[in-house]
Amino acid sequence: MLPSQRHLFAIPDGVIYLDAAYMSPIPSSAVEAGIRGARVKGAPWEMTIDSFYDEVERARELAAGFIGASAADIAVIPATSYGIAVAAANVPTPAGSIILMMENEHTSHRYAWYELAGRSGARVVTVQRQSGQSWGEAMVAAILGSAAPVSVVAGTLVHWFEGMSVDIDPVAEAAHAVGASLVLDGTQWVGAVPFDVTRVRPDFLSFATYKFLIGPYRLGFLYADPAWHEKGRPIEFHSWNRSGGERSDFYLETMPDYLPGARRFDMGERSDFAVLPVAIEAMELLRNWGIEAVNERLTFLNRRIWAEAERQGFGGPEPRHRAGHIAVVELGQKYRADLGQALREKGAFVTVRGTKLRITPHVYNEERDVVRLFELVADLTA
Repeated sequence: MLPSQRHLFAIPDGVIYLDAAYMSPIPSSAVEAGIRGARVKGAPWEMTIDSFYDEVERARELAAGFIGASAADIAVIPATSYGIAVAAANVPTPAGSIILMMENEHTSHRYAWYELAGRSGARVVTVQRQSGQSWGEAMVAAILGSAAPVSVVAGTLVHWFEGMSVDIDPVAEAAHAVGASLVLDGTQWVGAVPFDVTRVRPDFLSFATYKFLIGPYRLGFLYADPAWHEKGRPIEFHSWNRSGGERSDFYLETMPDYLPGARRFDMGERSDFAVLPVAIEAMELLRNWGIEAVNERLTFLNRRIWAEAERQGFGGPEPRHRAGHIAVVELGQKYRADLGQALREKGAFVTVRGTKLRITPHVYNEERDVVRLFELVADLTA
């Protein structure tokens, strides 16, 4: 199994950081890469046209590798919500049709659909999960049982708030069966869970880099199915996603054609000289470790988290519903309002929402981090 990679991160002794689903630290080598990148802008007289292309294409290629895609399928975007907005600008939603999503879906994968429904005359339906039912089962039942035609299924592999897995394969199969567009948010699992777009066949998959891809903030990627490579409409219009936009005389004539593939969806100012090197270095590390090895380690740590939680009598989702890399532990009557702050004062960092403790390890964590966290929780909730 992949050993702890804590030595590659600048995490101080005494700090227990188990909050990757909030924001991961970046590796020390990625910090150095960002410094070198910032210096590019410090000396613009040394830049060439390649400065605007080379790192963009390398980042695109690396991002594609985590989801079984090709570089041509990937657009460079600033945030998950941007990618979802691109999807919402393209997928058909006839008046009277249904846009389906899980109850309490993340806002980056929620608000765009309400905006679209308001414009198109479609209707958003939030799916509720019944007791004992998985989210995948609930979504499939809602898709196949809808009286109105389903135009869009807004999906993911893990419920961000509950830490419950979503079996996306039957959800995708049901969406395809009724002719619905499948749009996925991968921010809470790309980089942590093996995935293959050629099997699931989403129309769009949007994901940021600052969580499980151990990358920078304000950068993400959008997968677009090849069906959208020719007919897709961007939400920004600039020369960098146009064929011929790299020419020195790009301003002399209008370039009507887009770059090939999903590049038509690239954001403006995509060539961020400080941010892209950080993402590239982080993704290179993940690629070298292997996504299967990373997933194995996170699953191993997550099992230890649940063992400690259950030993202290805490609850959570049924074992068969739990995500392999995110644990959301229900504290019940042992919850205290200042628990998050009290843990931070002891050097332990997790997310506390309501009476739930969301604990999310990454490759920089060790078993002793988990043990120490629950020792602190036991002391603070006694």
